[in-house]
Amino acid sequence: MAHASSFCRGTWSSNWTIPAIGGRQSGWGDLLGGVVIVMRRVETGEYHSGEVPLELFQGPAFKEQLYREKALEIALKGIERLQITKEEPLHVCSGYILSKIRDELQAEGYEIVTVKITGLTQDLAEREFKRSLVRLGIGDEETVSEMRSFDAFLGWAMEDLDGRERFVKTGWKAWPRLKEGRDSP
Repeated sequence: MAHASSFCRGTWSSNWTIPAIGGRQSGWGDLLGGVVIVMRRVETGEYHSGEVPLELFQGPAFKEQLYREKALEIALKGIERLQITKEEPLHVCSGYILSKIRDELQAEGYEIVTVKITGLTQDLAEREFKRSLVRLGIGDEETVSEMRSFDAFLGWAMEDLDGRERFVKTGWKAWPRLKEGRDSP
Protein backbone atom coordinates (compact mmCIF):
# COMPACT_ATOMS: atom_id res chain seq x y z
CA MET A 1 0.00 0.00 0.00
CA ALA A 2 1.41 3.38 -1.00
CA HIS A 3 1.86 6.05 1.62
CA ALA A 4 0.73 9.61 1.13
CA SER A 5 2.58 12.70 2.21
CA SER A 6 1.55 16.29 2.64
CA PHE A 7 3.11 19.72 2.31
CA CYS A 8 1.41 22.87 3.40
CA ARG A 9 2.58 26.24 4.43
CA GLY A 10 4.97 24.92 6.86
CA THR A 11 4.31 21.22 7.18
CA TRP A 12 4.43 17.96 5.35
CA SER A 13 2.09 15.21 6.46
CA SER A 14 -0.81 12.87 5.67
CA ASN A 15 0.73 10.49 4.74
CA TRP A 16 3.26 13.10 3.93
CA THR A 17 2.15 16.63 4.61
CA ILE A 18 3.94 19.89 4.17
CA PRO A 19 2.56 23.08 5.72
CA ALA A 20 4.33 26.28 6.64
CA ILE A 21 3.82 28.25 9.82
CA GLY A 22 3.11 31.90 9.78
CA GLY A 23 -0.05 33.06 8.27
CA ARG A 24 -1.15 29.48 8.58
CA GLN A 25 1.76 28.11 6.81
CA SER A 26 3.64 28.58 9.85
CA GLY A 27 4.95 32.01 9.99
CA TRP A 28 4.14 33.08 6.42
CA GLY A 29 1.32 35.41 7.44
CA ASP A 30 2.90 36.35 10.74
CA LEU A 31 4.60 39.70 11.10
CA LEU A 32 7.46 38.34 13.21
CA GLY A 33 10.07 35.69 12.57
CA GLY A 34 10.75 33.41 9.65
CA VAL A 35 8.68 30.48 8.40
CA VAL A 36 8.81 26.87 9.53
CA ILE A 37 8.43 24.01 7.05
CA VAL A 38 7.41 20.64 8.50
CA MET A 39 7.13 17.33 6.65
CA ARG A 40 5.30 14.57 8.51
CA ARG A 41 4.41 10.97 7.72
CA VAL A 42 0.95 10.55 9.19
CA GLU A 43 1.12 6.80 9.71
CA THR A 44 4.28 6.85 11.84
CA GLY A 45 4.51 10.44 13.08
CA GLU A 46 8.09 10.78 11.82
CA TYR A 47 8.85 14.28 10.62
CA HIS A 48 11.45 16.68 9.31
CA SER A 49 11.39 20.41 9.92
CA GLY A 50 13.44 23.36 8.86
CA GLU A 51 13.27 27.10 9.13
CA VAL A 52 13.26 29.71 6.41
CA PRO A 53 15.14 32.43 8.30
CA LEU A 54 13.75 35.88 8.96
CA GLU A 55 16.56 37.50 6.95
CA LEU A 56 15.00 36.10 3.76
CA PHE A 57 11.87 38.19 4.45
CA GLN A 58 13.80 41.44 4.72
CA GLY A 59 15.53 43.72 2.20
CA PRO A 60 16.76 42.52 -1.19
CA ALA A 61 16.49 38.83 -0.24
CA PHE A 62 12.72 39.21 0.03
CA LYS A 63 12.42 41.00 -3.31
CA GLU A 64 14.44 38.19 -4.93
CA GLN A 65 12.14 35.61 -3.29
CA LEU A 66 15.07 33.67 -1.86
CA TYR A 67 12.68 32.25 0.73
CA ARG A 68 11.20 30.02 -1.99
CA GLU A 69 14.65 28.50 -2.67
CA LYS A 70 15.19 27.88 1.03
CA ALA A 71 11.77 26.23 1.36
CA LEU A 72 12.66 23.90 -1.54
CA GLU A 73 16.02 23.10 0.07
CA ILE A 74 14.26 22.14 3.31
CA ALA A 75 11.82 19.91 1.41
CA LEU A 76 14.59 18.17 -0.53
CA LYS A 77 16.49 17.46 2.69
CA GLY A 78 13.30 16.09 4.21
CA ILE A 79 12.65 13.84 1.22
CA GLU A 80 16.14 12.41 1.56
CA ARG A 81 16.09 12.09 5.33
CA LEU A 82 12.63 10.52 5.45
CA GLN A 83 13.26 8.39 2.36
CA ILE A 84 10.12 9.54 0.58
CA THR A 85 9.61 7.83 -2.75
CA LYS A 86 7.95 9.05 -5.93
CA GLU A 87 5.27 6.42 -5.37
CA GLU A 88 4.03 8.32 -2.31
CA PRO A 89 1.59 11.18 -2.97
CA LEU A 90 2.73 14.43 -1.35
CA HIS A 91 -0.03 16.56 0.13
CA VAL A 92 1.17 20.14 -0.11
CA CYS A 93 -0.59 23.26 1.13
CA SER A 94 -1.53 25.85 -1.46
CA GLY A 95 0.53 28.60 0.18
CA TYR A 96 2.71 30.70 -2.10
CA ILE A 97 5.91 29.97 -0.20
CA LEU A 98 5.46 26.30 -1.15
CA SER A 99 4.83 26.95 -4.86
CA LYS A 100 8.40 26.20 -5.87
CA ILE A 101 8.25 22.96 -3.89
CA ARG A 102 5.08 21.91 -5.70
CA ASP A 103 6.44 22.85 -9.13
CA GLU A 104 9.90 21.32 -8.72
CA LEU A 105 8.75 18.07 -7.14
CA GLN A 106 6.02 17.60 -9.73
CA ALA A 107 8.63 18.15 -12.46
CA GLU A 108 10.77 15.49 -10.74
CA GLY A 109 7.92 12.99 -10.99
CA TYR A 110 6.34 13.22 -7.55
CA GLU A 111 2.55 13.13 -7.26
CA ILE A 112 1.57 16.45 -5.68
CA VAL A 113 -1.87 16.92 -4.14
CA THR A 114 -2.74 20.46 -3.07
CA VAL A 115 -4.66 20.42 0.21
CA LYS A 116 -5.31 22.38 3.37
CA ILE A 117 -3.21 20.91 6.18
CA THR A 118 -4.92 20.60 9.55
CA GLY A 119 -4.72 18.46 12.64
CA LEU A 120 -1.54 17.03 14.11
CA THR A 121 0.69 18.21 11.27
CA GLN A 122 -0.50 21.80 11.55
CA ASP A 123 -0.17 21.60 15.34
CA LEU A 124 3.42 20.39 14.92
CA ALA A 125 4.20 23.23 12.52
CA GLU A 126 2.65 25.75 14.90
CA ARG A 127 4.69 24.40 17.82
CA GLU A 128 7.91 24.56 15.80
CA PHE A 129 7.11 28.13 14.72
CA LYS A 130 6.56 29.26 18.31
CA ARG A 131 9.87 27.66 19.27
CA SER A 132 11.58 29.56 16.45
CA LEU A 133 10.23 32.83 17.87
CA VAL A 134 11.55 31.88 21.30
CA ARG A 135 15.00 31.20 19.78
CA LEU A 136 14.89 34.66 18.16
CA GLY A 137 14.37 36.21 21.61
CA ILE A 138 10.80 37.41 21.16
CA GLY A 139 9.73 35.84 24.46
CA ASP A 140 9.26 32.52 26.19
CA GLU A 141 6.78 29.93 24.84
CA GLU A 142 3.96 31.15 27.06
CA THR A 143 4.45 34.80 26.04
CA VAL A 144 4.66 33.93 22.35
CA SER A 145 1.53 31.76 22.63
CA GLU A 146 -0.40 34.55 24.36
CA MET A 147 0.41 37.10 21.67
CA ARG A 148 -0.09 34.69 18.74
CA SER A 149 -1.99 37.03 16.40
CA PHE A 150 -1.01 39.58 13.78
CA ASP A 151 -2.35 42.50 15.83
CA ALA A 152 -0.59 41.34 19.00
CA PHE A 153 2.70 40.89 17.13
CA LEU A 154 2.29 44.34 15.57
CA GLY A 155 1.55 45.88 18.97
CA TRP A 156 4.58 44.17 20.49
CA ALA A 157 6.87 45.43 17.71
CA MET A 158 5.48 48.97 17.94
CA GLU A 159 6.07 49.16 21.72
CA ASP A 160 9.79 49.42 20.96
CA LEU A 161 10.11 49.79 17.21
CA ASP A 162 13.79 50.76 17.29
CA GLY A 163 14.65 47.65 19.28
CA ARG A 164 12.17 45.21 17.76
CA GLU A 165 11.95 46.01 14.06
CA ARG A 166 14.77 43.52 13.50
CA PHE A 167 12.24 40.73 14.25
CA VAL A 168 9.77 41.97 11.58
CA LYS A 169 9.26 40.74 8.01
CA THR A 170 10.18 44.19 6.70
CA GLY A 171 10.13 43.10 3.05
CA TRP A 172 6.34 43.13 2.97
CA LYS A 173 4.87 45.98 0.93
CA ALA A 174 2.53 46.75 3.83
CA TRP A 175 5.31 47.20 6.40
CA PRO A 176 6.06 50.90 5.70
CA ARG A 177 2.35 51.72 6.01
CA LEU A 178 1.99 49.68 9.20
CA LYS A 179 5.12 51.27 10.61
CA GLU A 180 3.91 54.80 9.85
CA GLY A 181 0.59 54.06 11.52
CA ARG A 182 2.35 53.63 14.83
CA ASP A 183 1.57 57.19 15.92
CA SER A 184 -2.10 56.90 14.96
CA PRO A 185 -4.65 56.66 17.75
